[in-house]
Amino acid sequence: MKTDLSVKRRGSMCKKTLCMLLASVMVLFGAGLSMAQEFSDISATAGVADAGFGKGVAFADINNDGLVDLYVSNKGGANKLYLNKGNGKFEDITARAGEGLDYPGFAMGSVFGDYNNDGFEDLYLATGGRYEIEANRLFRNNGDGTFTDVTNEAGVGLKAFTYAASFVDYDNDGNLDIYCANYGVGAKNILYHNNGDGTFSDVTDVAGVGDRSWSWMAVWADVNNDNFVDLYVVNGQYPVGEPNRLYMNNGDGTFKEVAKSAGVADPNWGLGAAFADIDKDGDQDLFVSNYVGPNNLYLNDGKGHFTMASEKIASTHEGWGKGPTFGDVDHDGDLDLYEGDCKLANQLYLNDGKGNFHNVADQQPVLKCETVRTKGTAFADIDNDGDLDLYVINWGAENRLYLNNQNDNNWLKVKVTGTISSKDAYGTKVTVFETGKTRLEGMQEIRSATGFCAQSPKVAHFGLDASKRYDVVATFPSGIQARLDNLKTGQTVELIEPSVVEQKQLASIDK
Repeated sequence: MKTDLSVKRRGSMCKKTLCMLLASVMVLFGAGLSMAQEFSDISATAGVADAGFGKGVAFADINNDGLVDLYVSNKGGANKLYLNKGNGKFEDITARAGEGLDYPGFAMGSVFGDYNNDGFEDLYLATGGRYEIEANRLFRNNGDGTFTDVTNEAGVGLKAFTYAASFVDYDNDGNLDIYCANYGVGAKNILYHNNGDGTFSDVTDVAGVGDRSWSWMAVWADVNNDNFVDLYVVNGQYPVGEPNRLYMNNGDGTFKEVAKSAGVADPNWGLGAAFADIDKDGDQDLFVSNYVGPNNLYLNDGKGHFTMASEKIASTHEGWGKGPTFGDVDHDGDLDLYEGDCKLANQLYLNDGKGNFHNVADQQPVLKCETVRTKGTAFADIDNDGDLDLYVINWGAENRLYLNNQNDNNWLKVKVTGTISSKDAYGTKVTVFETGKTRLEGMQEIRSATGFCAQSPKVAHFGLDASKRYDVVATFPSGIQARLDNLKTGQTVELIEPSVVEQKQLASIDK
């Protein structure tokens, strides 16, 4: 009888254990379903399902109404400028916004930047040419919803197959300069210095950044934390690839190429690259998307020396990579990675908080764009609800706008405005700390171009615990800092660069 009772008890315990296991599986399965529903495709209803031969995506608030607008570059067919009307709706205003904005030719990585510091975002078109190479174009924002072509007077009508352009203040003089990454046999990349009077000068040779590789993308970041932005150029041609370049900013208007010694002379056929602090140690790590060869992740030691750590990205695809973009999509406090794939399927890698990434796109198949050739991708909070939505450019297929339904208060968005630095304050580092603590909760650097032919809004977006309060510090390219303390989450704040006089007054008060 004792044996029978013991057996019955064990049987009862086994059943209980099995039920608990089944319940756990159901919880996990439910979580998976919830994750699969986190993003929803609103491309058609939003009015941005352009089906052109897309290459580039650029987000900026062109009319200063607090909503990010969208420019789509097409390599064949008309470009599109979409005005954000709120409530997840966009209006195509290309026809009335200015002659030439549609540019029905070859356009790639176009980019926004306030080159004249008047408070309105201007637009530089990176172009190629269908039958012959055509000139790039600069459009000045008139502040009334229209743009004027000022290419000739500005002196930036470069005739080259420019795959991607970027705005940057490389010399910290308060004016945005322009860099063009050019593609083709013998094509030299070009750096234009902003003279501060509406004109630019070609300073490529003096600066030492005239790479003659087949360049597809150029991204800027302060990799050694000296407050001068450095330049990473992504190169490659079929089938063997070409080494990428890292130009370290000397702080005197010149650069030194150090990719090999820095550990980032990726030899594959690269197309895109993105900098981000993936492990919250206060420096810019690097992800490189390769069209031929494996994608690679490089960790920064804070001094501009990198170590390959590609094993941290589980199940990464080899080849066909193009459009990487970083953002905290689930508000758990660390940066996740979305990568566009040019042949198979796109991936969404979630960061586990230690800089390890796992692809969860199978749980959200709407994000995969399978068998579609994806190009540029960018995160942006298009409806100002605090979570990061996603726009995906596709080649010869409809572009996709995915709405993030995270819908919580575990976020903080930080805008920065320069006064001594450029108005856009590209190059500014924004750091977040829990109030009263010294441990870094996040660091982001404001920049223009990133990924592949892409530009996210000039806003630092942080996923944070809504039960706590936070201090935010912005370090501008000038070296001047601004801060806001004891902030609650679920809001957007702005940090304006103090003037030199204000800095002296604050220093006097501290004494």
